Amino acid sequence: MDRSKFSEIFPSLSGIEELSSGGYKTVYKAVHPSHGDVVLKIIKPSQDNLELCERIKREIRSSEIIKSDHIPRIFESCVTGDDFWIIEERIDGKTLREVLKTGKRFSLAEIYSFLETILSIIIKAEQVKIVHRDIKPENIIIGTDGKLWLIDFGIARHLDLDSLTNSNAPFAPCTVGYASAEQFRNRKKDIDSRTDLFAIGVVAYEMASGENFYIKDARDAFQVIRKIERDPLPAIKIAGDSQFLLANFIKTIGDNRISRRPSSAYEALEILHSIRSTLSF
Repeated sequence: MDRSKFSEIFPSLSGIEELSSGGYKTVYKAVHPSHGDVVLKIIKPSQDNLELCERIKREIRSSEIIKSDHIPRIFESCVTGDDFWIIEERIDGKTLREVLKTGKRFSLAEIYSFLETILSIIIKAEQVKIVHRDIKPENIIIGTDGKLWLIDFGIARHLDLDSLTNSNAPFAPCTVGYASAEQFRNRKKDIDSRTDLFAIGVVAYEMASGENFYIKDARDAFQVIRKIERDPLPAIKIAGDSQFLLANFIKTIGDNRISRRPSSAYEALEILHSIRSTLSF
């Protein structure tokens, strides 16, 4: 989109300033008279990339139907013709990845709060048959007020809609090191909220230890994949978890075997709440 046309297309926005650009998307920050600080995403899918166009529409749909105040709101959007843009709530804060890079090790209370919040979001998603499929530190924002946000439903699986991934493809869209075996192996029938539980467990382990168990010491992506298929996520010692119940909980939700994980995010949150009294915050 020609930058000179911004004032014509987005007359209500002011202070438009580019934040990032790459691939098919350019992101700007701006100010909206009603919504305050917002993010403007300009998307430029090629005309023959029908899958990408549909994924953009589904990302918007996710924001509309998942009723959680931990997901940025989409205020306006256009996905017709050559115009693909989104005006979204802007979150003031840092990604979990940025915080991890500082060397911070999260406390028991912070890890518990993370698990409780993210599981609550996934409960809302599973109620409307959506699997995020890309939970990782880059997609979690810690607001300046400490509030946690889950962003980027760009590869979310909408279980009530036809899959966009070729069933014969050897690998499905994913982030290696955070995706479960059933996800990257494109086993569509196994994809549900347990897929997100795996990623949540891996992230929680990383918050406690400072490293991703599956990526550490791996030479390439294929070695990471083999490790996920072969090795269960280990339990980790966390100060204040004297009975190792939180450590075992993280190990369980992040188990590489889908049958060993809780059956849903709702069940996982119930288990988390049941062990709270054993923790020394």
